[in-house]
Amino acid sequence: MSDPDGRPGARWRRPALWVAVVLVFALGVGFLARPQGQRATSLQRSSLRTTPDGVAALARAIEHLGRHTHPRTTPLADADPVRGTIVLLRPQLFATPREVQALLDHVRDGGTLLYSPFFSPSVPYPLETPLADSLGVYFRERSPLEEFRGDSLRHAEWTDHALTEGLGPPGRVDHGFRVLGVDDDSVAARVGDVQRLLTTKDSDEDTWTAAAELGLGEGRVVMLTSAEPLSNGRAGDDPLAVLAVRAALAHTALDDTVFFAEYHQRIRGSLTRAQAIRNFFLDSPGGRALLHLIVLSFLILACVGLRFGAPMPRVAPPDRERRSPLEHVSALGDLYRKAGASHTAALRLLSRLARAARHPPPRDRAEANAMLRKLATSEGRNSPLDKVRQGLGDEPPNLPAIAAGIDEHLARRSSP
Repeated sequence: MSDPDGRPGARWRRPALWVAVVLVFALGVGFLARPQGQRATSLQRSSLRTTPDGVAALARAIEHLGRHTHPRTTPLADADPVRGTIVLLRPQLFATPREVQALLDHVRDGGTLLYSPFFSPSVPYPLETPLADSLGVYFRERSPLEEFRGDSLRHAEWTDHALTEGLGPPGRVDHGFRVLGVDDDSVAARVGDVQRLLTTKDSDEDTWTAAAELGLGEGRVVMLTSAEPLSNGRAGDDPLAVLAVRAALAHTALDDTVFFAEYHQRIRGSLTRAQAIRNFFLDSPGGRALLHLIVLSFLILACVGLRFGAPMPRVAPPDRERRSPLEHVSALGDLYRKAGASHTAALRLLSRLARAARHPPPRDRAEANAMLRKLATSEGRNSPLDKVRQGLGDEPPNLPAIAAGIDEHLARRSSP
């Protein structure tokens, strides 16, 4: 690859080309790194995710068994009325007091809430939220030693209930909860009947609840301490996922819908590929690091390609006037001499003679001698062209003799 002047690889030194290369590379990395399939950059219990952390398998199981499912990407208040069964699993965006009020009104009117609180590995217990407080639920705090050793609660077992009938042995249970006014009668109960589905014990043999149905008005809240057993990566091996499917089927009418609260998973709608790439560059640590490298590359390329004004000689002429043709030719001759390009200068001089004779300019010494022999056929010895040929044969070429011979030849042609 070469430019018009014959310099190899000149095109690859153009900053604009490298800017395009960096941009295409960055977009390609962002496209390949977007979360999909078996890859995810954050933990979300979303029915739209087929990654191990999502709950798409739970939603598809409910749909397959005869109940409509739908992702809800709007808040629980100031939007469409809350209806059907609401599934709220490890919400990253906590329900506001107004949303809690709308949600509890829905349950009191006969609706169902399948709820699992948010739990962060950096906190030894689920965070207190307006929803948990309204239900009067408090959670067992795990000790630092339990967190360090990864201990789970012991003696987990199902209770006698229609939703637990025929289930296999329960899986690992890490957290438990109790209900004020029922397990602790120091205050008035905020919910009605509590039907425990899964219980467990701690090291002190105190009983805690891991899954339960909390009666509230005409409806109920199916409470689970963890949504991990419902995830795509665990649902096939943990019977708690079967219990969740049974609860959705039992408490949802055939003509009603099971809504997954995607808004509280920070999902406002289906992402386009462009939005997925944008989220990668702005919301993930690796994406932000790559974005900084791209910006730095653009700055370097901008500095490399920036022109700082027109080229100027080191010492400007005192009178700042343009050079005369003679000065220009002298300077050009000095450049050829310093560069050791006498042969190139001689061929440049012969280009003038070739144009006058309507002959292609010679590209090397052999073509120049052939042109001179052709033009000198009608002239004798010691003719101007003979002097040009002799000057061209010198080493280095005698440029003044070549120029003088060409001038003399052209002068004779133009004279009558």
